Amino acid sequence: MKTTDGRILRVDLSTGEIRTEPSWPYAKRFLGGRGVSQQILFNELSPNVSTLSPDNIITFGTGPLAGTIAPAACRLSIDSKNLLTPGIGSSSCGGNFAPELRFAGYDNIVVRGKAEAPVYLFIDDAHIEIRNASHIWGHTTWETDSLIKQEIGDNDIKILCIGPAGENLVRGACVITDLEKAAGRCGLGAVMGSKKLKAIAVRGTGSIEVANPEAFLQIAGEILEKLRANEFFKRRGEVGIYGQVQWGESFLESPWRNFQGGYAPDPEQTARIHPDAFYKMKEKAISCFSCPIHCRQLHKVKGGPYDGLLSEGLENNDISLFGAKLNIFDPAAILELRSLCNQYGLDTDNATGAIAWAFECYQRGIIDEKTTDGLKLEWGNHEAVIELITKITYREGFGNILAEGSKKASETIGRGSEMYSINVKGQDLMETIWSDKGWALGVVLSARGGAHTRGAVFGLRFAGMSSKLSQKYYGVPTIGVATGYEGKAKLVTFLEKLEALADSLGICGFATLIWAPPPNATTPQDLAKLYSAATGLEIGDEELMTAGERIHNLEKAFNMLHAGWTRKDDYPPRRFVKEPVEMPGPLNGECLPEDRWGKMLDEYYDLHGWDKKTSWPTRETFEKLDLGDVADALQKAGRTT
Repeated sequence: MKTTDGRILRVDLSTGEIRTEPSWPYAKRFLGGRGVSQQILFNELSPNVSTLSPDNIITFGTGPLAGTIAPAACRLSIDSKNLLTPGIGSSSCGGNFAPELRFAGYDNIVVRGKAEAPVYLFIDDAHIEIRNASHIWGHTTWETDSLIKQEIGDNDIKILCIGPAGENLVRGACVITDLEKAAGRCGLGAVMGSKKLKAIAVRGTGSIEVANPEAFLQIAGEILEKLRANEFFKRRGEVGIYGQVQWGESFLESPWRNFQGGYAPDPEQTARIHPDAFYKMKEKAISCFSCPIHCRQLHKVKGGPYDGLLSEGLENNDISLFGAKLNIFDPAAILELRSLCNQYGLDTDNATGAIAWAFECYQRGIIDEKTTDGLKLEWGNHEAVIELITKITYREGFGNILAEGSKKASETIGRGSEMYSINVKGQDLMETIWSDKGWALGVVLSARGGAHTRGAVFGLRFAGMSSKLSQKYYGVPTIGVATGYEGKAKLVTFLEKLEALADSLGICGFATLIWAPPPNATTPQDLAKLYSAATGLEIGDEELMTAGERIHNLEKAFNMLHAGWTRKDDYPPRRFVKEPVEMPGPLNGECLPEDRWGKMLDEYYDLHGWDKKTSWPTRETFEKLDLGDVADALQKAGRTT
């Protein structure tokens, strides 16, 4: 299959209708993956449709580079309406599903409707089947993966599925592929559950044909050599994602006890969950399709109550959330909790947000054992956390309240508990944002509601980078000054474009300037060369970055139409504004004052061409980005500046 010959597979589970159409008409403006999915959602989804309605749409999209030999060309974007906010729901995962889907001849899957009984979608090249999944419903993601492979008789088939959390419409339910790779946040697992769609299984026997093989091979090889020379990636390949920042050191804040402080006071406790503690349990490194980094480590617990547990892909999030946020300092327990969430299909970020809220409410006497089904929610009680994860998954007792997320749970409990729900636009926050102003701005302004994969970056990760190098690659000279405000709005707008671009091309952001310091990382110039060689369409990096800006503005337009968010919704949670962080070292006392934040917002809106009062893009901005049709739709709905 030529890169530009892919098709969109459309499935209506209510009627059983299956049809295809060319994807290129969509890809001309929006590239692929996340971009094409956002266009479909904006054009076809009415603001009156609720997230769990059969009329809602969920899309699964790859990009034009996915499945090629381009380094880290493995990403799948999953997009729908958000279950935790009224706006866009969007996530991404790596592994092998996206390349396999392209080998079968498809760039995107668009699913609407609701099946009468549980089903899974089987894609076998041109043969598409909606199969009964009643016998699989109720099983964990790991069991589902095994059962479908047995049923089809192919252990190499690629499977994407939900667990019991998605079936039970838990707001924090995620989608899992390759057993442990999650598309988290936004409740996308519950969207699949609402449609009775248990899984998608795909087998593709084709290949991807690029327009200019020689040029493509050359640029792919050059990028590969750069990545292999990057010390940052070398550490990731040896230690894993969780080793990129050594949580617990004095220069990095943590969400200790639901963001009550910026660090765990006991250094001996912190030392127990240092990356070195997990490294001792490492079995081997695992890689996603076409990726040389091998950042996903397989761990094995030896001894203790979780003896023999195998868990893949531990991330900083897991150490930060289960460790700092819930005060658990047992590496084996953290691996068990992460593994349990993956099997249940429960997003760790959202689940720990609701659980941490409950623990703080218990600490402050707002709730007691009568509310918690007899559980003592004392910080560090990992047995209670296991119980709550199970209760959330199956909506049992107190778990049924927590399954709604901390914001709705606090509205149910009341009694001042709302103060301790740390959320952005309704989605539980996992990131600490007191000190690093660029990170904070990217997190709070994320189109999908409180998440760091839409423009946020740790300034401290690039400490020591010269102003010349920073200016050359990011357009700002102050990237390493974490606590400063200067240049941070410009940095975030650059990264928003690049992340939209990477997601839409099917390239993992970990291999790019989003997460790795230059010069040994994939740059926009590299991506332009890859795209040109793959499609035969000559395009420069500025034009490609404009496509990223177009996609970002399309998501903003979706949120304008469906959520109606304005400037007032673009401020951080009260805790980070009114309660300066307490921790040793230079970050002590950092916070996000409203006046300084407001000035940063003004700069950010100006850079995007958005109205400062409403935060909405102007018609002129939409027209410049070839989004006149979007401006027309917004004007018709009364959403104009």
